[in-house]
Amino acid sequence: MKSNAYLFKVWVALLSIAVLPVQAAEFDLNNASTDERMTYHRAIDAAIWAMPLMNFKFYRDALADNGVGPNDIGYNSKLQDWRFQTATPNNTTPYIHMYWNIENGPVVVELPPSEGGIGVFGTLLDAWQRPLDDVGAKGRDRGLGAKYLLVPPGYDGKLLPKALVYEQATNFGWAALRPILPGGATEENLAKATALTKKIKIYPLAQADNPPKMKFVDVYGKMLEMTPKMDGGIYGHIHEMINEEVVLERDKVMMGMLARMGIKKYEPYAPSTELQAIFDQAAPEALEYMIWAYHRSGINPWMWEGKKWSSLVPEPGSRETEWSYEFPSYYDYYARGALYYAIITSVKNYGTATFYLDLAETQEGEWLDGSKNYKLTMPADVPVENFWSITTYDLETASYLRNIEKSSIDSTMQEVTKNADGSVDIYFGPNPKEGKEGNWLKTVEGRRFFLLSRFYGPKPELFGDDFELNNIELIAD
Repeated sequence: MKSNAYLFKVWVALLSIAVLPVQAAEFDLNNASTDERMTYHRAIDAAIWAMPLMNFKFYRDALADNGVGPNDIGYNSKLQDWRFQTATPNNTTPYIHMYWNIENGPVVVELPPSEGGIGVFGTLLDAWQRPLDDVGAKGRDRGLGAKYLLVPPGYDGKLLPKALVYEQATNFGWAALRPILPGGATEENLAKATALTKKIKIYPLAQADNPPKMKFVDVYGKMLEMTPKMDGGIYGHIHEMINEEVVLERDKVMMGMLARMGIKKYEPYAPSTELQAIFDQAAPEALEYMIWAYHRSGINPWMWEGKKWSSLVPEPGSRETEWSYEFPSYYDYYARGALYYAIITSVKNYGTATFYLDLAETQEGEWLDGSKNYKLTMPADVPVENFWSITTYDLETASYLRNIEKSSIDSTMQEVTKNADGSVDIYFGPNPKEGKEGNWLKTVEGRRFFLLSRFYGPKPELFGDDFELNNIELIAD
């Protein structure tokens, strides 16, 4: 029997969907009233505040659109390509997708032990992308397998013997796990990873004695639109999520701001044409702020003086607050929003096996433009135990450039040509550099882009005074 609250939420969602589109009004900030200007600025704040929650919502909805429901598993039988549209994904190992809901009772996530060197790793998250714990071979169970019991705050009901119990503050939880593939993503290893994935179980605690049959969906090659679309429609998505989720104490001020804009819990969402016009301008402005904050403002520490490379994560914040950006005396949702524009998922324990750097502009401070041509020279003998890679991402979506099959170059690729001194020139542009096709990454005309440099097994020398990455150079066509 569904609860009244559940039925009410369904009614709200249906009513929201039923609102017919209307011709948008024009909004001119310079000629707006005091109330309209206030609404505009609050709407920008709301979109930034909601970014980690929107990441989860679009992640969940994209999986649902491809047949992956709560407690199901979506997996990639091969390495994902550009169709996996989420923030700065990796393309060296496939992803394993899952989400669940504890609103109607605790849920068990059961991970199998590693087999023959093949294991899984990742982090269980709540809907705001706050980590519950790292799991799998690099997490709590150390690859031995475990049952993770996820319960609401203050839960004092039935438990599961030998299960690892975690309080989850939100209704929804999720994880994007990855397999460990010694020797790389060979056909044999991918098959073994798929077999291990199909031993994962997710089920309600109430059915622990006889768990239902799992549903596994191969999402390889399917369109996964997981990147939040930052237009005026984002406020409808925010309305949907605040009606599906619990309101955390920290967010009550923002809930008041949302209510002032007609975004209320348990009430239908029906913005006027004038309000929608404000939303249509506020959401793209929020996105531009997050782009600027992440890539240019300095909240991500610069790696080297005079260079445009910065670290992946805004500091301080990630380690001290476990990715919530809730400090003792304030709550930095601006830095948090910028972070979750650029990444998806977080970790409980920030490891040292991989190091990331971001670059989005030239030495002169110009955004990287997919219509132009650039060259980046990677130094010889980069201090890493394993390998380095350079990956291109769209600046607006922070995901793979669309319809581009090759998004990365790494130091293990046989087709990559080295210079006489061991350095590697990497070319970027809409068309290949003649004779340098193996060293070329295609960009999209009219789209800004940025780079992530990944260092697998970074050595101490990477952080010393004798090593720096070069800035990217604008070159002739």
